[in-house]
Amino acid sequence: MNDILYILLTASYVLSVLLMARLAVLRRIFSREDARKCIHLLVSFPVFILIFCIKEPWLRLAGPFSFIFINIIIARKTGERLGGLVLYPFSELLLLVFMDAGFLSAISVIAGMLVMGFGDSAAAVTGRAFGRTRFGSKTVEGSAAMYAVSFIVFLFSAESWYVSLLLASCVTVIEALSPRGWDNLTVPLSAALLMEVL
Repeated sequence: MNDILYILLTASYVLSVLLMARLAVLRRIFSREDARKCIHLLVSFPVFILIFCIKEPWLRLAGPFSFIFINIIIARKTGERLGGLVLYPFSELLLLVFMDAGFLSAISVIAGMLVMGFGDSAAAVTGRAFGRTRFGSKTVEGSAAMYAVSFIVFLFSAESWYVSLLLASCVTVIEALSPRGWDNLTVPLSAALLMEVL
């Protein structure tokens, strides 16, 4: 399968996720926030195709670049917050650029995207369902979920469990301190860069 077909496969998957989430909101199966977090989690998976299947670096960047503009259109039509929607594909774009430039390894980019997709979603869902202790817009319970999920992701990608603990701690603090929506940029970049350094 050539690069163009992989790009079409990735775009079809992401558009399907967006469409299903939109239908789930319209049919009142999910709240808008629940749908947003499902999208957040599910669209982290195409990073595997972008890294391992697409050979041309410029084509690898086409997906995230396109979805920056698609998300702007979606935000204007639905009234969603623009910041997080745009920063999500923008952070993926930056990570891929850094990888293609030789600054990041593929495993660091994958870890960054999965920590954002899984960790941030777990933090939001847990914080909303069980959050009792708030600090700013975050909860202790949500941060605990972020820490646990990040640790599991790093456990599969870092060299040792204690490095995974350190990485998860750093990323959790960064997520907790990030302004609303900006964690879509700060979490994946810090996760990937810290993993590369450590």
